[in-house]
Amino acid sequence: MDSRRGGGWPRASAVLDTAVFVLGLGVLAGALLRWRAGGCDPALLGALALGVPLCWGLTRFPLLVTGIAGGIAVPLSPVLLPHLLTVHPDTASPGTALLAWTLSTLVAHLLDRRAWATRLFNAGSATLGGLAATLVVSALAPADPLTPRQLLAVLAGAGAYYATDAVLSAFSVAVERGRHPLGELADPGTAVGGGTFLLVAVLGYLAAAVELALPPWVAALTLVPVLAVVVAASASRSAHQRRRQQHALFEAAVRVHAAASAEELVEALEVHGCALVSTGWLQVRAQPPGAGEVGCAVPGEAARWVVARRAPAPDSQRVDETALESLAALAAAALVRVRLSEESERHALLDALTGLPNRRHFTAQLERSVAAGASVAVLFVDLDGFKAVNDTLGHAAGDELLQEAARRLVLVVGADGLPARLGGDEFAVLLPDQLPGLVEDVGEAVVACLREPFLLGAGPATIGASVGVTTSVRDDDADSLLSRADAAMYAAKRSGGSRSVLAGDEA
Repeated sequence: MDSRRGGGWPRASAVLDTAVFVLGLGVLAGALLRWRAGGCDPALLGALALGVPLCWGLTRFPLLVTGIAGGIAVPLSPVLLPHLLTVHPDTASPGTALLAWTLSTLVAHLLDRRAWATRLFNAGSATLGGLAATLVVSALAPADPLTPRQLLAVLAGAGAYYATDAVLSAFSVAVERGRHPLGELADPGTAVGGGTFLLVAVLGYLAAAVELALPPWVAALTLVPVLAVVVAASASRSAHQRRRQQHALFEAAVRVHAAASAEELVEALEVHGCALVSTGWLQVRAQPPGAGEVGCAVPGEAARWVVARRAPAPDSQRVDETALESLAALAAAALVRVRLSEESERHALLDALTGLPNRRHFTAQLERSVAAGASVAVLFVDLDGFKAVNDTLGHAAGDELLQEAARRLVLVVGADGLPARLGGDEFAVLLPDQLPGLVEDVGEAVVACLREPFLLGAGPATIGASVGVTTSVRDDDADSLLSRADAAMYAAKRSGGSRSVLAGDEA
């Protein structure tokens, strides 16, 4: 069973995988010593001449069984091991067969194009599985290899090989992902993979039986079904990868469409993009791809790139580049939508004439502050004499006056205050109530700044402002604060206007 690994290599997983590889090297050393003790069987050279290229080629094309638990990869290279154990029986225990298998599988896995973590683990696991298979077949095999008993011995050995590899893979994946090994072994794909692996073992035994019973040219024909399986496995794997990518791209499109901000959009692209590329790593960033990376600029976004690690295989790299182009186009369209949505939301919270927050924005911010338990103050401001300016100088002058009044409010309340236009000639200010008397001083400053003459395009104008001030108390809500400030403002207006009144001092 092929090791199902992610892109990372945590410390605990690194220790386990390295230990598996070291044990595999120990098997190699032991097999070499026993081969020498058995007289250095010269058949080893012929076995390696067949085994190394065959194992290397088959390692690159595992058989992908889909439809069970999302798919499981069954290695084809172990087809060589039943062949070796049947043609080269245990003459040196573990003998020629184990040594040939160990050397072939180490070369094949170490020359693979995957991450080094995966190469080391798979090389060690295949070697240890080969040792288990050799011991079982050696114990059960009859003297005559062309008997049903030999086939049963080969199947038992294949079962031992697969069980060893499955247990090691389960522990490796469990350590890497923080899960329990039994949960990995209970995956339905494990049993399906085991059954498929036994069929691979039968194919290896069949090739050995033909080689022993028939002329060499007939035995060479057994490579035909092996090649047919390889071609089918390659096609199946490519089709599965395309289906997986299409599914990941669809999920990315759904998440990106639902994103309400650029940050959510980038997160969705990275999460689903990792499942889209063969290396399992993708990043949306401002820098273009560097060494060992491929990427695509997001159209219309000079400082945004979709970047992935470069796949070792040219075919996978081309597929990844196409996937990155699709993601970049998806990101471009989604960013335009998000910006339009954010701009629309901003406009919905601003007063079109003055640019100040509107009543909706002000009330929402006041509710958040009160809910958080903050001590705040509210100033309710009504312009005195505005209607006269509007009637005598015209509505354009009135609009200009409102804009200038808003500008003065912004300057007076400072960075800590939130001035807003509630509608008409009514304004409000939200302030933190931090120091005694501070909000009253701000109220007086608002009255003073609005009392200064306005130099409008239609002529000068002088107005005043009635300001009601209130501070929050325990169990206050936004409505009660605004009501008290409004009542204080009307008290200021009844007193002649152009003054500030603190709620509670109306009498």
